[in-house]
Amino acid sequence: MKKFLIAAAPLALLGACSGGGSDSLQAGEWTMTTTMTDIEVPGMPEEMVAQMRESMGDQANTETECITDEEAANPLEGMFSNNEMGENCDFGDSTFEGGVINISATCEAPGGQPGTATMAIEGTYTATTMEAEMSVAVEGGPMEMNMSGTMSGERTGECEA
Repeated sequence: MKKFLIAAAPLALLGACSGGGSDSLQAGEWTMTTTMTDIEVPGMPEEMVAQMRESMGDQANTETECITDEEAANPLEGMFSNNEMGENCDFGDSTFEGGVINISATCEAPGGQPGTATMAIEGTYTATTMEAEMSVAVEGGPMEMNMSGTMSGERTGECEA
């Protein structure tokens, strides 16, 4: 479940990016950093939750992604379609325009696991940078939890061939 949530965050963020002034994300290599700032697990002993916070919280997870021209032109279709967020995702009224990110997604857990993940991301962007706050609620599976965190991204150059 932890891997699912950490993998989902950068993809969600990349999907949220489109270029500030021109409404299009600049294709190329992007470095995305996600930091979980809070974790709540109802029903789990507080000392175990504290251990989870210590292992996940305040530790930046940085990944490099190559964003193609097609993905940059339509981030929701292009980047969310690889489904690391889960399966059968519904992005409802998600938008990323005018420099503002507003994503709301509900996805079934990947691989036929029980449960759903609901993610909300709000932030700002330009063609080459972005900043956002996120929250994730996982329900209906073996372990329900709520997480929040921050994300940032920066275009670092052209994609390697």
